[in-house]
Amino acid sequence: MNDDLFIKKVPAVIKELIGREAENNHRSINQEAIALLEEALLHRIENSQARRGSALATLARYAAEVARPAAHALGNTAMPASTGAGG
Repeated sequence: MNDDLFIKKVPAVIKELIGREAENNHRSINQEAIALLEEALLHRIENSQARRGSALATLARYAAEVARPAAHALGNTAMPASTGAGG
């Protein structure tokens, strides 16, 4: 395989790594670079969704903790009975 990766300012070590991976996977260097970028993007998306889910779970727990004392306080407070008099 005599392909070259035409991405500016890619360190030689990265080009060599992609070249070895391309050879191992029987792909051109450009095909391997695209495959690696797609895999990295999928990994980033999965991590983003995991963090988002974790953040939402944390916010839900926080909201439940905040609501619990408020509900408890309301339960212990005697509300005045309505007189039925409308102003």
